[in-house]
Amino acid sequence: MRKFKVNLSGKTYFAEVEKVADYLYRVKVNDSVVEVEVEEAKIKSLRKAESISRTADLGEKVVKAMLPGNITKILVSEGDAVRAGETLLILEAMKMENEIVAPSSGRVREIRVSEGQRVETGDVLVVLE
Repeated sequence: MRKFKVNLSGKTYFAEVEKVADYLYRVKVNDSVVEVEVEEAKIKSLRKAESISRTADLGEKVVKAMLPGNITKILVSEGDAVRAGETLLILEAMKMENEIVAPSSGRVREIRVSEGQRVETGDVLVVLE
């Protein structure tokens, strides 16, 4: 969480900003809390997800690894309903955690990786239907 001091029209406000997702922030000013979506970042996040997925013959979405790394956390289970942009799992690469998100809404048909597993670029991680 980051803290800011903001001067606006001669008044001073103290704000706390917490990143909730790639494009979603929770902002607290005094005792008021609001969630703020950064539209440009949301579009970029969804485009990134689509760039790492391909449509399979059966109308499924296959989510692939965009770079080599280790699966550190799986956040969904087979059979779960997911929304576009929802984080499916965390892939650690080059000491950075990368959120792998659903390219579209659907149901998790198959998870092809496990926590701690090493993956290479292009490996199938999750299949959605």
